[in-house]
Amino acid sequence: MEKNSSYLIWKKIQDPTNANEFLVGRTLARELHQKNFKDIAIQYIFIKPKDAERVFKIIPSSWESIKGVGIDLGGGIGCMSSLVAKKDEVEKVYCVEYTEDLVKLCQPVMKRAILGERADKVISVVGDFDNLELADNSLDFAISWDSIHHSHDPVKTLKECRRVLKSGRRLIMVDRAHNNSTPDSEIDRMHNIVYDKDYLRRNYLDENMIMTRIENGEHEWRFNEWENFFQQSGLKLLEMVILKTDTKENRELKNDRNLEEIFLPFKIGGFGHRKIGFVLEAMKD
Repeated sequence: MEKNSSYLIWKKIQDPTNANEFLVGRTLARELHQKNFKDIAIQYIFIKPKDAERVFKIIPSSWESIKGVGIDLGGGIGCMSSLVAKKDEVEKVYCVEYTEDLVKLCQPVMKRAILGERADKVISVVGDFDNLELADNSLDFAISWDSIHHSHDPVKTLKECRRVLKSGRRLIMVDRAHNNSTPDSEIDRMHNIVYDKDYLRRNYLDENMIMTRIENGEHEWRFNEWENFFQQSGLKLLEMVILKTDTKENRELKNDRNLEEIFLPFKIGGFGHRKIGFVLEAMKD
């Protein structure tokens, strides 16, 4: 473990699959860090900080599980780490992010804006969520917002999370999932979508470059695939709920897992403004 003046550096063991995989994070960090923290959040995670906090409180068994010492897997700009660190019951949060520019430029802005004098409750880390340089059974909670689907090997990532969690402690995970009936051809289509010029401009990239979603680190998983990952990694699934911005389209779309759907009066971010919330409990051998 190395230490910078403002953040820790942990060894990375997940190599990028191509030159573009972490490009968006780097370019956004360099352009956004001089903006207001709310604007940074809206452009990077597509949700207002106050609404992200509401999501953690809406997911059953979530908010009360966040206490003690925790970790934020793929913490990006540090928004979620800072939001949960507002709780008096939270001692500190390790915010682990692969892209150093996000850690160095954006996380200090978010921490100061949300936590003020308590900004040191969030410990920024440049690192890899497959290699958490913490002792076994040392953490009281973990959170993840739209990051685990970027893992090259979700079972490996989730096993590493389970390793550092104390027995019976929880991972609160917000991500995306598709119906079990989604055919492989549709998954492949989503992976191979080429970003249009508008997307590239909004992310401060060359509008003439060619980049697919899979090159940007995006992976698409069905409900049953997520559940299989959890089982293989030793995480017990306690809660699983669909979270949707309340729109006509989202009311009409139904999930084929018979899951509860919670309709939100604010934009939750991402394609279609649809996510899934998981509450998982670490089981020990």
